Amino acid sequence: MKTNRFCALLVRALVVVCLTFSLGAPSGAQNESARKDNSTVDIVVQGALDSEIQPLLAALEEKEQIQIAAWTFWRGRIGSKRVVVSRTEVGPVNAVAATTLAIVNFKPKIIINQGTAGASDPELKVFDIVVGEAAVDYGAFRSSHADAGQGIDMSRWRPMYHRLRIDGKERKTFPRFVGDEETMRVALETTYKRGRVVKGIIGSAFEFNKEIDRLVWARKTFGNVSEDMESAYVAGAAEGFKIRFLAIRVISDSEFHSPRLEEIAGEYCAAFVVDVIRKMMG
Repeated sequence: MKTNRFCALLVRALVVVCLTFSLGAPSGAQNESARKDNSTVDIVVQGALDSEIQPLLAALEEKEQIQIAAWTFWRGRIGSKRVVVSRTEVGPVNAVAATTLAIVNFKPKIIINQGTAGASDPELKVFDIVVGEAAVDYGAFRSSHADAGQGIDMSRWRPMYHRLRIDGKERKTFPRFVGDEETMRVALETTYKRGRVVKGIIGSAFEFNKEIDRLVWARKTFGNVSEDMESAYVAGAAEGFKIRFLAIRVISDSEFHSPRLEEIAGEYCAAFVVDVIRKMMG
């Protein structure tokens, strides 16, 4: 089966499973609790790992933990905002499933996906924060034919783009998913003392690249300045539901000059996002 067809079928299956768990098959008392309050929340904020959500959970008042199948959510308040913190777990399968469950169960006005990322741009330093003007899947490409023995040549690779059938009508092609402008403005104006806060295209793929040439090729081909494993997939799910979206990522490592992964970066990003949430209006 072709890879792009497999991915499309996988996403469809995940959506069906998520809707089943959300609407028809409760997963215990906590899942029922998710549906008792049908009011919307203001924000769903996501992190893949425990280290990427601890400052968010510490800031969350009136905290209630909700387990739905394999994914964990905490509902409460940060300042005046009704917030759900979502531990998505790692990778595109988890990202799409957790996002779909969050949208169906909590009806957020906006989703913020945040956490750590590697640098694709050598100008970015460890602990710099990238606010996503867009998110792109930099692992989606089609290669032209090459005979056996001709080797692997990235110059033969061309981007493939995601397509969504919005409202069941004609399919729309998304070379990238655009971030929410108002929330991006707030993030860019939020104080952060551990590095720069810059605007850029955030890339996602189920990859961990340590080859400089691969990083350079991805940036040249897709325009991404950083790489993670969730943002673009969350963005695509949000787009399908017409939910506003923004990715915010901190640079935790750079093969160009700082290859050691700084796990503390995840806490720095989450603390920054708490400050962003407190500044958001309406």
